[in-house]
Amino acid sequence: MTEAQHSNGPNDAPSGTARQGPRSLGDHGRQIQHDVHALAAAVQDAAADLERYLTAQVEERPYTTLGVAAGVGFVLGGGLRARMTAVLVGAATRLAMAVAARELAARVSPGAGASVTNTSS
Repeated sequence: MTEAQHSNGPNDAPSGTARQGPRSLGDHGRQIQHDVHALAAAVQDAAADLERYLTAQVEERPYTTLGVAAGVGFVLGGGLRARMTAVLVGAATRLAMAVAARELAARVSPGAGASVTNTSS
């Protein structure tokens, strides 16, 4: 048979892919309900995964988690506009650099990590 003989009318769709008739409003409603349930299940799974991740982070790194939470709360609270922010960010940066220098020195020379001290008073 030729391709013209396999066509299904004016759309020239093959007979194996015949279009379904118009769907009823009830069919659309059931499809929407199914999609909403699937979305709700996906959101619950994502929330459970996030909760497990956050719980693990709090247990493994409690001070880091506390610092991140405080920073996020500070930013969301509008604290970035205050002049005190520049002072806090500067102090935190100096502290982070001192810790990073100490860790780097400890990796380069295992005995040197303890000899690096903070000279600023």
